[in-house]
Amino acid sequence: MVAQSPTAAQSGIREDLGDFTTPQLVDQIIQINPTATSTYLQQFGRVELREYLEHLLFAQRPRGRDAIWARPVENHSILFAETLD
Repeated sequence: MVAQSPTAAQSGIREDLGDFTTPQLVDQIIQINPTATSTYLQQFGRVELREYLEHLLFAQRPRGRDAIWARPVENHSILFAETLD
């Protein structure tokens, strides 16, 4: 059985994303974010697309005390660059 949030269930978007192929992930992302193009999304790997789709699905859930999204450990929230003068 596949768990679906109410919004995802209404749009036919599944939340068990582990077996999705890259084209399936791209299609699901475009369903939620129609401004994203297939050409743009194809430059990302399957893992990045899955993480982005999970984030989009999470953002569709109702806000509240239990609505907690945790950034994946591998992704840093703050990045910096040093200039070479």
